[in-house]
Amino acid sequence: MTGLLNIIKNVGWSSIVLTVVDLLIVSAIVYVVLRAIQHTRTLQLAEGIALYFIALGLLAKLSTSLHLIAFSYLMNGAFKFSLSFLPFLLVVVFQPELRKWFTGLGQGISLAEITESSEEDYRNTVEEIIKSVNYMSLNKIGAIIVIERGVPLNDYLETGVPVNSLVKTEILSTIFFPNTALHDGAIVIRRGKILAARVVLPLSMDKSLDKDDVGTRHRAAAGITEETDALAIVVSEETGIISLAVRGRLTRYLSPLELKGMLLVMAKPVAKKEAKTKK
Repeated sequence: MTGLLNIIKNVGWSSIVLTVVDLLIVSAIVYVVLRAIQHTRTLQLAEGIALYFIALGLLAKLSTSLHLIAFSYLMNGAFKFSLSFLPFLLVVVFQPELRKWFTGLGQGISLAEITESSEEDYRNTVEEIIKSVNYMSLNKIGAIIVIERGVPLNDYLETGVPVNSLVKTEILSTIFFPNTALHDGAIVIRRGKILAARVVLPLSMDKSLDKDDVGTRHRAAAGITEETDALAIVVSEETGIISLAVRGRLTRYLSPLELKGMLLVMAKPVAKKEAKTKK
């Protein structure tokens, strides 16, 4: 205890406080970054790069300890070369994610702007979706319905056909009716409006989906929810089975009632302040 007090006296309280603050700031930044890339391909890429540098560093250290001159020279050279090109590597590997992030900053879109809606309006939207999904399930009409949440889907909207219509059962069912011009691809819903149809989604490369024997629609639903926080509803054209994709994971064999409950909980809009409603 006396030794610890002597260290504190020598170092000074101000230096200790600054060190703690410094560590807290760095920890907060790391936490925010990890939360931002959680359940996305970005996290998998970051893990791969980290493992590459760890393995290369360990091999370089081990070969030096064992006096393997040629191998040590090769490993140390490769490690230093990779480290010098790390900034360029990060820019190239994370180019899509950086592009989306800067695009979001430029557009100034916030979570409240995207999700803010009245409880009644949102419930009506969910009711219309459920009625349509039930109809398509009974008639085995394939469909993908993507509900935007916090992460803007503007990049994907560019691949589709603008619709800008209120969410109505008849419109949803008509869009996905076989052989119509817009039935291929997905529709994207934001704040009670169908923004676009025939939207192209990224396919998931998750090999665990193979055991579920799913098709392109389900892989597309899993893919968009891997890269964003959106929800994706899938109706199988072959079986009529209803599925919901969240964070890259599929929940299958849902009834319309179960799907309704999940949507009301997972995508519940931000409630408007009472002060605004009273004015």
